[in-house]
Amino acid sequence: MASYILVVDDNEINLKLLSKILELGGFEVGTARNGLDAIKSVETRKPDLAILDVRMPDIDGYELCQTLRGAPISAKFPIVMFTAMIDERERILAKKAGANDIWSKPFEMDEMRGKLDKLLEHTKRAQ
Repeated sequence: MASYILVVDDNEINLKLLSKILELGGFEVGTARNGLDAIKSVETRKPDLAILDVRMPDIDGYELCQTLRGAPISAKFPIVMFTAMIDERERILAKKAGANDIWSKPFEMDEMRGKLDKLLEHTKRAQ
């Protein structure tokens, strides 16, 4: 069975592009356009991994990550932050929020696939 990945991004083009790339990579994909929809989505179906855009209105990716980490249903699955600009401050904020990793846009698909597989495999071994 394919791993289920939740992608959260307020930008419709980014959401569709990343979703399509993941689907072509063999993943099952769910989407949310904001933090509240993401929380509802996780309550409906727990993902194997979540990819959160950092910059979103209302609830940004860091706050969403902290919220997900604070709920029993979502405390353990891998969370990756996705942003256009990564500096040391962004890495620190992502780690403090509970993210497993932070990746930059644009991305290289083979590299992203390798990182996803590694995170998912680590999670399966830990269960």
